[in-house]
Amino acid sequence: MNNIKKVNPFQATIIETSLGTLTTLTTEAGISAHECISYGEKMLLANYIYHKDENYDLVYSIMDPEGGVESFVEHDGILPTLFLSPTQQNYVSLQPYHPDKNLEISIPVFNRENTALPKGNRPFSGKFVGTINQFSIFYEVDNFSDTKPDKLLAIEFKNGTIKKKHLIKIGFPKNNKISIKDNEIHLLAKNVNGLTHRQIDEFGNVKKERQLLTKQNFYREILKLSFESTSNILCEENGKISIKSISVHGEIKEVPLFDLKEKLYNTWAPERIAEDTFVTRFNGEFGNGWFTTKEDNLLELFYNKDVAGYKNMLTNEVFPMDHQDLIISGINKTSENNYAVVLYPRPDQKSRNKKLIVLNRKLG
Repeated sequence: MNNIKKVNPFQATIIETSLGTLTTLTTEAGISAHECISYGEKMLLANYIYHKDENYDLVYSIMDPEGGVESFVEHDGILPTLFLSPTQQNYVSLQPYHPDKNLEISIPVFNRENTALPKGNRPFSGKFVGTINQFSIFYEVDNFSDTKPDKLLAIEFKNGTIKKKHLIKIGFPKNNKISIKDNEIHLLAKNVNGLTHRQIDEFGNVKKERQLLTKQNFYREILKLSFESTSNILCEENGKISIKSISVHGEIKEVPLFDLKEKLYNTWAPERIAEDTFVTRFNGEFGNGWFTTKEDNLLELFYNKDVAGYKNMLTNEVFPMDHQDLIISGINKTSENNYAVVLYPRPDQKSRNKKLIVLNRKLG
């Protein structure tokens, strides 16, 4: 395959703020944010960049923590899903242009000169979770069916290249959250008496299982799951955010973190930026934001309700921005204890968004 070519679709503005380095990428005709992922100690973004004739290109952009950016255009593909190989090389699954077939291929983002064009597979709509041994793991949940099991896609690598894709159905209970750490895959699902915690291998075989008895089986996200040490899960009820710690014996202790005074609509899988340190994105009726936890402590909580920018609810410091209504596209780790937040202004119905805003924040 041919390597992708460098392009320059952005006008970049970089400013240093009390919160971190803020980079605004402006396009001439429009930009649609899609994905972001770690690229060493930088960040890799995948976006659609529009032309004046309404056609668009899939463009990958590498951004460093100081806001510097370089971009490359994908010559044959749409609907990107970024992921990492077991050796932490950047890959992408995308659908090549074809008039009759919707097939997905998985290829390196860069350095493709020794890669043969692979055969396409049926697209997998699950999210990239992480890597274990020689596998890159994706997971899919069908929230609209009570009978369809969860699915796991394990992309097997050998000698630095993709060998085979394994599509696996996960046994019930369904609607699991998934976590990968220390070469272990853990699942957590609701049941009638509480929660089911399982450890599985890359082919979906159950290695360990336990039932956690709790009156409240609703939780938001996994922070850490283990059979050998304390597990932590993120919970929220009517705006009250907490962490539930689960001992190896199944004893559960709740640690309150913050009362936001209003119910959250959604949370996303926490991004681990250091050992037991996670950044979690959320939205609710009146805005969106993110917060950072370390073990069972809350380090920061940013929320954009009633401000043009974001307010740290722990310190009341307001970080001003030029836009009242911002949407968070993604959050990912850059280096240890540091992360990047990708945002864009909510466009009106008559125009296309032309800006992407990236905040590089350093905690370490």
